[in-house]
Amino acid sequence: MTIQLADFPEVTKGPGKPETYKGVQILRHDPCGAEILNVDLAQPTADGTFQAVMDIWHESLVICFRNQDITAEDQLRFGRRVGDLSVIHTPEFKGEDPAIMYISNVKENGEYVHALPVGEMMFHIDQCYQQRPAKATILYSIKIPKAGGNTLFCDLQRAYDTLDEKTKEFIAGLKVLHVYDYDAGATHTAATVADDAPRYVHPLVRTHPVTGRKSLYVNRLMSREIVGMDRAESDRLLGRLFDHIENPDFVYEHHWKLGDLLMWDNRCTAHARRDFDPTEDRLMRRLTVLGEQPV
Repeated sequence: MTIQLADFPEVTKGPGKPETYKGVQILRHDPCGAEILNVDLAQPTADGTFQAVMDIWHESLVICFRNQDITAEDQLRFGRRVGDLSVIHTPEFKGEDPAIMYISNVKENGEYVHALPVGEMMFHIDQCYQQRPAKATILYSIKIPKAGGNTLFCDLQRAYDTLDEKTKEFIAGLKVLHVYDYDAGATHTAATVADDAPRYVHPLVRTHPVTGRKSLYVNRLMSREIVGMDRAESDRLLGRLFDHIENPDFVYEHHWKLGDLLMWDNRCTAHARRDFDPTEDRLMRRLTVLGEQPV
């Protein structure tokens, strides 16, 4: 169950399809993802515009607000409208508010001072190892390298929809143990995990609480085993599902620009990060919005 993102093909989907929805200008991508072009998050968002943004998000799964010049408080204001913000559970990485985490390769005295500083990150779902995983992650680019560091998103709804009916019937009702060992890192599936590593069991197939659509709820980094199944059989089935959701046809690749604010739906996407030159600065400010227990 290993993958190197360097071997994952670049996903090119074209410039996007221009649309306007309730006054919000967007470029819609396939299979998921939409760029929002005319909303300034440095200003309070009108109720109608905010609801339109949420509608676009639920349909597109990943949205990007281009050309934003926002403070931490601006980002917090927007995040709090999306839902209750999660308090950072790694306090050494928290920012000026308990809900803020910085992800960067910044060093002080020769040591990295923020989370997930360098290297690629295997496909994963934020906080799937907790009882109430994040429903949204909101990431703002402050510094980016000249190349690399792209984020890839798997559309887990489309991945479920394209399974054959026999497989859908077989996996209905199955549950998966998700574990994340922080010390084991984010670039590979650890052969063993610490006894105190956070973990939780969730349905293999979950239903979106807003749209009612079903999605696969597994990921290569943190989905450890299928509960009650022989381990070898569990590994085979999970490996097949990992390969399926990582089909490039189900993936949107985001090429970061300065001032991008990206929000993705953790209930129906998995994401990964490509490698980048560690000598170039990459600095992101992150919020996560608390979700509901998957069903």
